[in-house]
Order: sequence, then structure tokens, then C-alpha cells
Amino acid sequence: MGRVFAQSEVQEDYAVEVPESELDELLIAALDFAGKGLWAEAFLALDEAEKLDPTDSRIHSYRISFQELSAIDEAQRHWASGEVAEVELPNDETDGESPPNPKFTIDRGERDNEKDPADFRDNLRTDISLKLFALDPQSSELKNIWLTGNEFVFAALGLDARYWMPFLGKAGGFNLRSSGYSWPPGKPSDLFNSLDLGINFRGFVLESSSSRLEIGIDFGISLHTVKEVDTEYNSAFFFGFWVQDPVLYHLFNADSLERLVFKGELRIYSSATGGEVIDLIDYRVEGSWYFNHAYIGVRFEWWNLAVARGRTDMLSSSLFGGIRY
Repeated sequence: MGRVFAQSEVQEDYAVEVPESELDELLIAALDFAGKGLWAEAFLALDEAEKLDPTDSRIHSYRISFQELSAIDEAQRHWASGEVAEVELPNDETDGESPPNPKFTIDRGERDNEKDPADFRDNLRTDISLKLFALDPQSSELKNIWLTGNEFVFAALGLDARYWMPFLGKAGGFNLRSSGYSWPPGKPSDLFNSLDLGINFRGFVLESSSSRLEIGIDFGISLHTVKEVDTEYNSAFFFGFWVQDPVLYHLFNADSLERLVFKGELRIYSSATGGEVIDLIDYRVEGSWYFNHAYIGVRFEWWNLAVARGRTDMLSSSLFGGIRY
């Protein structure tokens, strides 16, 4: 009996000698790893903590919570890629006792409903586009318009850059756009490019930390470059309107569709020569897939322009990609 009592005292002394700060450091490290989604490291830190004090109830609580959150995290990655996945939560019924309540919550960043959704608005968006084809309005044939150098620079290559100032709530800023067309497409005798510099404002509806319906206007001055025999430059004013939204996500409330964003836009140009009040109208419809700080998509664009016999349309399709922050 004396030996048993002595052994018990030794075990109690050993438990007292375990530095509490070391155990706390391991638990804090586990929380930090979990907050970053590093689940293997988080479970390893819990294993080390359990070696120091197997009786600490926090270890068991954290482990159950980590298992649940890692399962949900894995399912969300499948949903984001369009795959169907089920969340298998751990069964924590031990000896008929209810599991202890988790003693913490993990901030998942963009999914944190307590943060202001305005904090997650982008304030820079820039993309470069390349026209894949253009429709000849005379023959209704699809033409390749980027085989010649001049046509590539004037009509096939496009740029759209927008910046919203943070001190205005990322709702007001500047825009720069370069776009154009060739006449007729494929073998042009007339090349046109519009270089727009203006101011834009936008508002938001159905806004959350990760998605929003964006409605905006822009206006400014445009430098029109026309290249026939000689190169001519004229200036004009423009006014634009756009709407952008992950439409399917709001219709079906499916997380896998949240990154699929559609946009419709028109831009009206005043006459550069004084012949027509409205010289050009540029329509755009596009769909893009958003990554963390990048996006790629397909854009359909058509110019409605004044000609000697009335008005005509120039239609084209573009592939574009860009970054946003």
C-alpha cells in the first residue's frame, strides 16, 4: 500500500511539473493552424498537448470542432469546383455522454457575417481582352481580325481598367478603356480605336462579404483614332452604364455558382465630327469565373455606328482575363 501511495504522489508531482504555459502554447498554436485551414498541423499540435495533459477537457473539445470544420472545409472545396460532396461530421457520443461545447470559433475571413461586407469590395479591376472573331455585317461571315499588326492593335486587343478610391467607400473612382473595330473585318480599309478616360460611380444591392449586385455609371472624354490612308484623331464625350451580378447564385442559392459573374454594359459616344448627336453605341455582355484575385471569361460586344446610309452594327467575341484587388 505504501508503494501505491508513493507512486500516486510521484504521478501527481509529475502532473504539477508540466508547465501550463507549454500546454496553452500548443492549444493556441492549434487554433492558429485551424484558422489558416492547416488541419494536419492543428491535429498534430493537439496530439502533443494531449501527451502533456490527457485530462484537459479543452483538447477533446477542440478536436471535435476541428473534425467538423475540416469536413466542412473539404466539402466547400468540392462545391466550389462544381462537385457534389457530403459533409460527414464526427460521431462524438462517448459512453452516452454529450460532447462538451466548443470553446472557440474560427474566423473564416470572407464568410464572417460579423464583418462589414463593404470591407470585401474590390478597389482595382483590370483585364486584357483578345477578339476571337468579328462578324462582317455585309456578308454575315465570321472573320479573323488579329492576323495583321494594325488590326491587332486597333481592333483586336482591348484593355479595361477601373480603380475605386478606398476613402469613398470604394464606390467612386476612375476608368481607362481601349477598344475598337475594323471595317470590314479581316481585310480592313478603315480601323477605329476608342481610348476612354473617365470617372465612375457604383452602388451595391444584395451585398454580402463574398458576392454583390453591382450597378454603376461612368462618363468622361474619349480619344477616337481613325486610320485610313492617314491617321486622324478626334475627341468625344461618353456616358456609360453597367450591371454586374452572380445571377445564378442569387437565383438558386448554390455556393458553387457564386464565382460565376455576369455583366451587361453600354457606352454611348457623342459625335466627334458634328454629323450625328450620337455617333457610336458600344454594347457588351460577358460572363466570367472569379478566382481569389483573378478572373477569366468570354465577352460579346457590338458597335452600333452611324454611316452614310443610316446605322450599322459590328459584332465580335472576345476572350479576356484580369486581376482584381
